Amino acid sequence: MKHIYVSYMKRALMILTLIQILSNAANAQTTYTINSNANWSTALPATCNACTINIAAGVTLTVDKSETCQNCTFSGGTVSINGSNALNLQYTGTTVATTNFNGTNLVANGTAQVVVNAPIALNNAVFIFNNTSSMTTSYNVTLTTSTIDLYNNSSMTSNGPATTTVNLISDSRIVIGDGTKASSAIFTVSGPTLNVYDNSWVAVANQNNVYYNWSDYNYQHNVNANSNSAKAYPSSGLNMNCGAGFAHSCSNPALYGPATVGSGVTSSVTLPVILDGFVAALNNDHTITLNWNTQMEINFSHFTIERSADGANWEAIGTVQAKGNSAVQTDYNFTDEQPLAGTNFYRLTLVNMDDSYLYSSVVVMRSATIAKVSFFPNPAHDYVNVSLGETTGNQVTILLTSISGRLMQEKTAATGSGVVVTFPIQNIAAGMYILTVVKGDGTRESSPVLINKS
Repeated sequence: MKHIYVSYMKRALMILTLIQILSNAANAQTTYTINSNANWSTALPATCNACTINIAAGVTLTVDKSETCQNCTFSGGTVSINGSNALNLQYTGTTVATTNFNGTNLVANGTAQVVVNAPIALNNAVFIFNNTSSMTTSYNVTLTTSTIDLYNNSSMTSNGPATTTVNLISDSRIVIGDGTKASSAIFTVSGPTLNVYDNSWVAVANQNNVYYNWSDYNYQHNVNANSNSAKAYPSSGLNMNCGAGFAHSCSNPALYGPATVGSGVTSSVTLPVILDGFVAALNNDHTITLNWNTQMEINFSHFTIERSADGANWEAIGTVQAKGNSAVQTDYNFTDEQPLAGTNFYRLTLVNMDDSYLYSSVVVMRSATIAKVSFFPNPAHDYVNVSLGETTGNQVTILLTSISGRLMQEKTAATGSGVVVTFPIQNIAAGMYILTVVKGDGTRESSPVLINKS
């Protein structure tokens, strides 16, 4: 009997060990590296189980058929879904695993679908839904410094009980609508609890876009703060932007735009435009170029460039169309082909889709030139020379500054025919800089100079 018992125990142990080995094998992650544009059908299995998918920067992985990913992690690059294809995100096994998108952008077009039957986490990611594409979730959704943009007539629906959460953390946002009146995008929260943290928000762009949620949502300034500091706000019964004089009758719990859902619900959308690096430079042909960039745009229309001779009376001299909606840096420029003689003041009018606007700071540039000033060599390596030519007057100041305006070197020189001033630049990092010659009366001439260390 003892022998039979021992034999039985050995067999049981062997079976348990085999089960553990098979379980570990099933849960092992398989890594796929996508270094060039590729279709899912050729680069990955149709059902990718426990996959880590690393996509190189600037590379797109296209979901060219309806595919399934179970217990997956995406890192970098872009995932594109077109036509009527679907990307099904699931978990498998007894443990509910989260699907992660780390620094990965996703773009859905046409009637494409993202169907999520697992918790999903977006970290520094941007999801963009165009046309009538859609995203449906049934488990927790967590955005950390991430954005979901619902453009055109696209939609997002979160299903589940109140214990299921949709969490917006650290300046995350869900934007409903692309700012055009034709857009009828909708975000529906059907059961789960919406939690908004750290200056995050949901933006409803216009009167045809809808946020639909019967339940209260929670706002808390800091995700790490005591949960008792969270404040609940109603999502239903608001009756904003509806009824007499509006395109839609009031229908609880629909919230029509323009509206912002954050630290309270307001009936005007916060359309942030983060403007940076607004500078002016005088070119060798005596035109003036303005350069600036935005770090973020939401429902933004265009820039109007304004100029003034005295800083008080302004005239519009041009328009630059904005990208509209963006979570990455976008660079812009405008050249004033006929600047005023003397001092030119410039500012930007930042115009939103609803025609609301705000002004930028003012930059100043003098267009009066100094006769026959030249800069050489350009690009420069160890030194750069400034030839003052036939400059009149007793003295000039010469400034070498970075593009951001930081003073790198300054020299003063007596004027006269043939005067050359040399700037040693061995200890200055490679990059673009500005050389400016300033006369005693304040008139100046600026020119970009490239310092090349190669």
